[in-house]
Amino acid sequence: MRYTKWIAVLLCFLGMTACRQDTHRFRIGVAQCSDDSWRHKMNDEILREAMFYDGVSVEIRSAADDNRKQAEDVHYFIDKGVDLLIISANEAAPMTPIVEEAYQKGIPVILVDRKILSDKYTAYIGADNYEIGRAVGNYIASTLKGKGNVVELTGLGGSTPAMERHQGFMAAISNFPDIKLIDKADAAWERAPAEMAMDSILHRHPKIDAVYAHNDRIAPGAYQAAKKAGREKEMIFVGIDALPGKGNGLELVLDSVLDATFIYPTNGDKVLQLAMNILEAKPYPRETVMNTAVVDRTNAHVMQLQTTHISELDQKIETLNGRIGGYLSRVATQQVVLYGGLVILLLVAGLLVVVYNSLRSKNRLNKELSEQKRQLEEQRDKLEEQRDQLIQLSHQLEEATHAKLVFFTNISHDFRTPLTLVADPVEHLLADKALSDDQHRMLLLVQRNVNILLRLVNQILDFRKYENGKMEYTPVPVDILSSFEGWNESFQAAARKKHIHFSFDNIPDTDFRTLADVEKLERIYFNLLSNAFKFTPENGKVSVRLSTLTKEDNRWIRFTVSNTGSMISAEHIRNIFDRFYKIDMHHAGSGIGLALVKAFVELHGGAISVESDEKQGTVFTVDLPLRTCAYETSSLDPPASSVSEVSPLNDALPVEEELEKNYDSSKPSVLIIDD
Repeated sequence: MRYTKWIAVLLCFLGMTACRQDTHRFRIGVAQCSDDSWRHKMNDEILREAMFYDGVSVEIRSAADDNRKQAEDVHYFIDKGVDLLIISANEAAPMTPIVEEAYQKGIPVILVDRKILSDKYTAYIGADNYEIGRAVGNYIASTLKGKGNVVELTGLGGSTPAMERHQGFMAAISNFPDIKLIDKADAAWERAPAEMAMDSILHRHPKIDAVYAHNDRIAPGAYQAAKKAGREKEMIFVGIDALPGKGNGLELVLDSVLDATFIYPTNGDKVLQLAMNILEAKPYPRETVMNTAVVDRTNAHVMQLQTTHISELDQKIETLNGRIGGYLSRVATQQVVLYGGLVILLLVAGLLVVVYNSLRSKNRLNKELSEQKRQLEEQRDKLEEQRDQLIQLSHQLEEATHAKLVFFTNISHDFRTPLTLVADPVEHLLADKALSDDQHRMLLLVQRNVNILLRLVNQILDFRKYENGKMEYTPVPVDILSSFEGWNESFQAAARKKHIHFSFDNIPDTDFRTLADVEKLERIYFNLLSNAFKFTPENGKVSVRLSTLTKEDNRWIRFTVSNTGSMISAEHIRNIFDRFYKIDMHHAGSGIGLALVKAFVELHGGAISVESDEKQGTVFTVDLPLRTCAYETSSLDPPASSVSEVSPLNDALPVEEELEKNYDSSKPSVLIIDD
């Protein structure tokens, strides 16, 4: 254990050394509103500046001018747990609550280029769009010598740069009464909408002297529409951004597409510097305003030379950074190899020590194992002896149980004869009209209890027959619907006594005729319905439903017996069909009724199940296969009940008198008793 601890410490040290290069001190999320060249330049500057800070991770997501997408990007960064958010809001109003949400959760928020309609942000950095608009207005007024018609193509109407650039422009031209803003259209910062809007404006206005575009993507769209109309020479075009590169503002001025453009600095490096000052708790300004300047044909060439030189320097910086990254990666790899080698050496040394100690312990362990083996062999012999004794006891117990069951069955069989002999006199006494009410009530009590004892004895005997495989199954044609309707009459008194709502439903115009053992079918039905009435409280419900179904291309008959007010737990449901199992000790019963029901159902090739919960109560479901049978016309009536009434004694008197006349006392007599 001592060596294992030292090895674990060394491995942890190696892991920390290998992962040190990938540890991020700060995670910064950038939610850009658009995906254009101006944004690309800013993103490149942010990522380049991040290289100068150890442990800084920057992730940039673009919303492509979609407010909903930008809101999702901000929530993504919030859920990810970034340390700072840089947001350029697509439109001020929709993005204000999302920015406030991030700010209120304690995440510093830097707004870049575009503001929101709230002061709940950490810092703002960008050009003064109002002053840029004023500068454009003064430039156009100066170029037109204080007189002319101007068209304004704006950025996205809900964004703060578009609103502020328009306000600054209007403030400037208000000083020149002869400069008229004759039309204005929302070009959404893009070239295609600008071209369509300008085409419409050209049809409405025959004289246009200047076009003020809110950025250098809108301006060439307006220029292209004017060129198609052959009017591009009539007016001047002024844009904003002055980005270098193909198709951007600086090149458009050199190509005489634009007369001028105004620098709108990206300053991605300054954005990241501001972010690091916030994260490292250094002083920082809350509002940082970048300067602007006009770029026209007089200085465009110089600007191009400067930007080209800066671009070359950027590429060199990226190349150097790549090399430095490669060197750092090599150093990290070498450190891992070095520490790994040291750890391996220590492991080998530790293993040698462990092997040495193992050899010393081997002999001692062998002696201990030999002693343990001897003890285990002794225990095994004892266990085998105990096993043999348990097997012998099990056989003896099985024989004793069988003997008890046989004795119990014989005793139960012997109970039936005296019970029958008690039942017959009681029935004759009940027919006596001279009995008083108390005598009649007491005899009814005797009769009811005798019948209960007879039913219990019969159930025990039937179940023993089933267990011994001697239960007879005698199927006859039977109409289950008619049988059930007849048997339901026996439960009307119980329903009235407990004020139970008893209902019987079946599918109309359905043939429920099949082959079944009527006696056992009646026992199934009576047992389930008796239990339902027994466990249903007053004013409850007992329902029987008869239907048919198809399983595996065979037709089956299904009937359900349900009652309210009682629930059987999952523990009891598992054992409810076991013999002698009782759920409720407060109700009388032998615990054999449902076991016998299940046995009778299985004799018919069917299945029984039970479901119970607090809402629907308890539902027993019995499925019996529908066996076709050739019915005679007379057999459509339901078969006689197995619990038949005993014929009155007087009905048998003529037969007995006839037998007595022919009786010859000189011959031997045979007494046949059928129980």
